[in-house]
Amino acid sequence: MLRHFVGRRPQLTFTSDFHELVQGDLIPGPCVLRYDPLRLISADNCNERHEIHVWLRFHPTGGSWEGSMIVPPNAQLADLSDPAGQGFMLEATFPLPQGCEEIEAWFCCEHDGRTDWDSDHGKNFWLRFPLHDLQITAAKVRPSAAGAGQSTLDLQVESQAAVDSIEVRWRLPSQPDEGRRRNALTLTGQRAGRKQWGNAVPLVVPENAAVVFDLVYCVGGRQFTDDNQGRWYLAD
Repeated sequence: MLRHFVGRRPQLTFTSDFHELVQGDLIPGPCVLRYDPLRLISADNCNERHEIHVWLRFHPTGGSWEGSMIVPPNAQLADLSDPAGQGFMLEATFPLPQGCEEIEAWFCCEHDGRTDWDSDHGKNFWLRFPLHDLQITAAKVRPSAAGAGQSTLDLQVESQAAVDSIEVRWRLPSQPDEGRRRNALTLTGQRAGRKQWGNAVPLVVPENAAVVFDLVYCVGGRQFTDDNQGRWYLAD
C-alpha cells in the first residue's frame, strides 16, 4: 500500500477555495505554512501592502506561535490566482513541537478600517496528520463466499487511541457514473494503546474489481480526511 509523503517534512496549505491541506508526516521541527491571501483580500484590493496575522496553538502539548505574512503592494493576486494553491502564496515557517498531534489555526487582516477574520466562522481550524493517526494494514479485494461474479473489499486499519470512528468512502473506477459509497468501520480490538478497525459488513464489489477509497475519521467530535495526500488509495 503506497502512502505518499511518508517521512517528508510537514506542510500546511490554505487554498483560496477554502480547503485546508495537511501534507507530509508529523515530524517535530520546522513546518511550512502556505496561505493564499485571497482568502482574506479581494483580487481588486491589492494596491496597498497588507499584513496577514496568524495564530497557532499546539495540542495536547500546549504552547503557541504567532507571526505575520506580508502581501506587498501591487501583488498580482488576480493574474496568479490558483485555487489549488499553486499560484501566489504567502509562506512562513514555524517550529512544530515534540508531542504535538493537533494544530489549531486562525488568521486575520486589517484593512479599510476593519478587521477580517479567517477562522472557520469562529471555530478555528483544527489540523491533524493522517500519516500519524492511521495505518492501513490491509486493503484487498478477495473472492466472495456469495459465489461467482462477486468479490469483497477487505479493509483493516490501525489508529491512534484518540480516534473515535472511521468511515471508508469508496468507488469503482470501472463505474465512473456511480457515486461514492460510504461505510462505517467497526472497532475490532485494541492493543498497545492503538485501535484496530475493520469492515462492519462485507463490501460486495464485482469480481476482481479495482476499488479506490479514502478514509474519514473523527477525533474529539471533529472530522478529518485521509485521502493519501489527494491521490486516494487503491485496493485490488
